[in-house]
Amino acid sequence: MTLLQRLQGASGPAASAALSLPDGWAWLARRPGGECHVQITLDPTVTRLPPRHAMADWMSTRLTSLAQQAPALTEPFLGLTKPSDTPRARGSTSILQGDCVGSRYLRVGDAAMAVDPLSGNGIFQSLSSALQAPAVINTLLRYPSREPLAREFHQSRLDGLFYRFARIGRDFYAQEHQWAEQPFWQARCHWPDAEPLHREVTPDQVYIARRPVVAEGEIHEAEVVVTPDQPLGLWHLNGVYLAPLLRRLRATPDLPAERVIADALGDRIPDDAPRKLALWMRSQGWLTYR
Repeated sequence: MTLLQRLQGASGPAASAALSLPDGWAWLARRPGGECHVQITLDPTVTRLPPRHAMADWMSTRLTSLAQQAPALTEPFLGLTKPSDTPRARGSTSILQGDCVGSRYLRVGDAAMAVDPLSGNGIFQSLSSALQAPAVINTLLRYPSREPLAREFHQSRLDGLFYRFARIGRDFYAQEHQWAEQPFWQARCHWPDAEPLHREVTPDQVYIARRPVVAEGEIHEAEVVVTPDQPLGLWHLNGVYLAPLLRRLRATPDLPAERVIADALGDRIPDDAPRKLALWMRSQGWLTYR
């Protein structure tokens, strides 16, 4: 649960700050005109919240507590300010809808998922899922036989985005040591799992598979390179299709990677591209350094 209080104070430079609390965390912001925002994220199962009619007094007490906990940090936001609106409460629980593609609907943005405000930018995730929607809709309407492919494409990317943000949030929460043993922080520094945000990749873990991709505004199936860190697969890089290139590199392991890439792509790429592409593949764990 996230609570928002708007306040008005004297004009001053824009500023923002974040503060951890025993039972949650607070984000504070001030605009140049003196308008201030204080957002407090709590867990209702840990912190008992008052009924609506008592929320203003409760929030006033919380703001006083914030000012006492970190006077220097909160002074620009809470000093000499007065509430300009009633407190507002919004749900901020991470949620992923189970089925985001149906015969007559497509979930995007907040209708598909919501992430903890500490773990990611809601606008980014909304736009990210919305940008893929036209290709999915186009495929569903024009090519019914590809419906399973379009559904897989949309759902798998939403799932991947959700868990990426969830693990980012988990790692942020784990950086808090002052209140690490408190229930609010305990619950969040271990969720959703113990999987690392980024995984180390070795060449033996890299393989080629067929996955749905966007091509010319439609969902098609193509060969992609799949790794533990990129489970959805990588199709191309700057117009260079990666799966056939990796297959060719593996077929000629005794030749320098730069030479194999140059022979495969010819004059379609700049002279220094084979070296850069080989370096990138090594950095991704696709090739060994030698």
